Amino acid sequence: MPYQKPDKKNVFKHIFQNISDSNHGLAIMFRESTTVKRLIPIELIGGIVLGLLFGFIPLEYIILAFILVILFTVETLNTAIEEVNDLVTLEENERVRRSKDIASGSVAVWHLIYVVCVFTFIFCHLAGFPWWLHIM
Repeated sequence: MPYQKPDKKNVFKHIFQNISDSNHGLAIMFRESTTVKRLIPIELIGGIVLGLLFGFIPLEYIILAFILVILFTVETLNTAIEEVNDLVTLEENERVRRSKDIASGSVAVWHLIYVVCVFTFIFCHLAGFPWWLHIM
């Protein structure tokens, strides 16, 4: 779609068009992204189940939910980068491969952060260490 100069008369029309475009992008992510369809739900359910088993407090669930939102956002950006790279060239290209690997690495970092947080919370509960009291 070519760039269009903002029309100040149809502000609400543009807002609703942006919302529609965003919903379309989310639908694509939920339909096509393996990470969004499989891995994030596994992490979500695993975090909830482990949290129930080890007695996570609401703050810990909030932290995990926040990390999952960031993870979903980074995965969406990673998918967009891969789509743009594939649009530029389908041939083997070292710079395209590196760009995709770097974007994928950012997703891996947030998966790791989520898992480390879950196991840190479990360890704190098993050790009887109320970490949340020390930050307040």
